Amino acid sequence: MECALNIDHFTDNSTYVSRHLMVYGAVHNYIVFALGVVLNGVALWCIRKCTKTNAAMKLLMMSVFAALFVICLFTRLVMAEALIGQIYCDPMRPKPTVLLGFSLLYALFAQFELAAIAVVAVFRTAAVWASNAYVLRMRVAVAAVITIFIYSFLTAVFLLGAMFVGYIKAPVLDIVNGVYFFLNTLLPIFTTMTCYVAMIIAMRRNKRRMAQVQSSHSRVVNNATRGMMAVFASNLIFGVPHSIYHLMPRPSQSFGIIFHVLFSTHFIVDPLVFIYFNHSYRRRVCERLWAGWAWVAGKCGGPAPTTPRPLGSSTTTSLDVKMGAREKHQHAGQVV
Repeated sequence: MECALNIDHFTDNSTYVSRHLMVYGAVHNYIVFALGVVLNGVALWCIRKCTKTNAAMKLLMMSVFAALFVICLFTRLVMAEALIGQIYCDPMRPKPTVLLGFSLLYALFAQFELAAIAVVAVFRTAAVWASNAYVLRMRVAVAAVITIFIYSFLTAVFLLGAMFVGYIKAPVLDIVNGVYFFLNTLLPIFTTMTCYVAMIIAMRRNKRRMAQVQSSHSRVVNNATRGMMAVFASNLIFGVPHSIYHLMPRPSQSFGIIFHVLFSTHFIVDPLVFIYFNHSYRRRVCERLWAGWAWVAGKCGGPAPTTPRPLGSSTTTSLDVKMGAREKHQHAGQVV
């Protein structure tokens, strides 16, 4: 039996929530679960297989998609169940303690992802502005990841968790809520935007120096930077409305479903645009997909499909030229 769905965050502001909207929200969570696990897993695989990005930067970039992978794998099904429980008047589906735990897990890794993107942007900007070739050290990257995780854990559990269970009450609640979401959503976005603007300015002002530093590995730098800028654009489009929603003093549950559906869409858009705008990653994925298709065709008894030229060859036409360029610019590939 279905509820009347006359449910809202505030008892004095009853708002009818459309059943179709709640069903759509639940289905969307299932879609994000399935596609998010696959796409973020592929993004992690691409970064791990890359031999031209230094290990420290790979750690930072992998932390971004590892956070999204955890969100999609462990939290989307629980959020879908919560919406279904509201539709069918079952407050124990899932249990409140389980829902609270997974909500905090979601908040922890969502703000971790935004902070990690901002840190990647800061280090890339530092590399562009440095007078000499800048090499990110592994200990610096590890310290950054650990610091972000500890900060995200403490604020999610002890600040957001306190708001969830009612330890912080109005009027202080509205102030704490605004500060929390500004620091953990809008501030990382503003930081990332500032860094990429500074990076573009530096590259234009120092074309000769950048040509000397990056001429041998411009494709590596451009690919990696292009991919992360695409991820940032995705966060900008899907994340800013979500942040504004949380800064609203009394948002209805209908708004909550709409804005969280919009925000959670970037869990699958981020890895997709990251792979697409990184030419080497896109080529590697296409080659694997084509190899898988050829294997399936062979197992089914059909003729093996001929590999098309764009998937079987890169912009360099000779393997010897590739190997020579790799040996010549081996050191340059580390300066990313």
